[in-house]
Amino acid sequence: MDGVLSVLYQFGTNAAFLLLSAIGLIVILGMMNIINLAHGELMMIGAYVASSLYHSGVPFAACVVVSFFAVALVGVALERVLIRRFYGRELQALVVTWGVSLILAQGALLAFGPFLASIPIPFGSGTVGTFSFSWYWIALIVLALLLVAGLWFLYYRTAFGLRARATMQEREMAQALGVKTGRVYMLTFALGSGLAGLAGALMAPTTTIAPYMGQQYVAPAFITVVTGGSANVIAGALGSTGFLSLAETPFTIWFGTFIGIVAMLLASLVLIRLLPKGLSEWIQRRWLS
Repeated sequence: MDGVLSVLYQFGTNAAFLLLSAIGLIVILGMMNIINLAHGELMMIGAYVASSLYHSGVPFAACVVVSFFAVALVGVALERVLIRRFYGRELQALVVTWGVSLILAQGALLAFGPFLASIPIPFGSGTVGTFSFSWYWIALIVLALLLVAGLWFLYYRTAFGLRARATMQEREMAQALGVKTGRVYMLTFALGSGLAGLAGALMAPTTTIAPYMGQQYVAPAFITVVTGGSANVIAGALGSTGFLSLAETPFTIWFGTFIGIVAMLLASLVLIRLLPKGLSEWIQRRWLS
């Protein structure tokens, strides 16, 4: 029984890590087709905001909420000043966001030094028999699922979501029908940035808070979103998270973290080879059509 719980717990934490790492990219890359290489640095800003507020006496839950809005404002500034000039030019956008990532990371290093004060992991731990676990990671698993459910509701059950999907699919037609596409792009990029900041704040207690901390999240985030595909980015993200976590978990348990990551990468390569359009295209055709 303890072994089963350990495997399920490891699977859940791996899935939560992938979902939280990718949550901002689900919006920015999946919806806008912008390759945002500054995604990790947006997560870093969220962690920095959370740490600064927490050590000023603000409750951690409030720190997470403020981090979302603070990084969303950073996203608005980036979209208005830079990103809006590169819609439809993916390679140029990639280079620009790479430059932004370097500026943000180096700026944080110069302004705050190599490390920021850490945040203790909330809630403590629990045990079932000989199996022990972190209540905070259980909370992260639940929050990751709630965030994805919230995104699905926003984009498939609200007027904003309808306008956003129309803008991303047929911008000129949406504009002709009266949709303010510039505002939709701005709000979408702000939402993706805010979610990255939120994820960074949530992950802050689990890692070292440093200027280049975002680098550990960028590769898993891109793998998750690309493996999921763009036919239905939310269903694809859930599918790819489950698939990649299923591939990673047993190898992590048996051979360690590094081999688990290698197994996840190999699994993603095999899946992309078999399903070039990603899991979401198969899910859309098989279950949602």
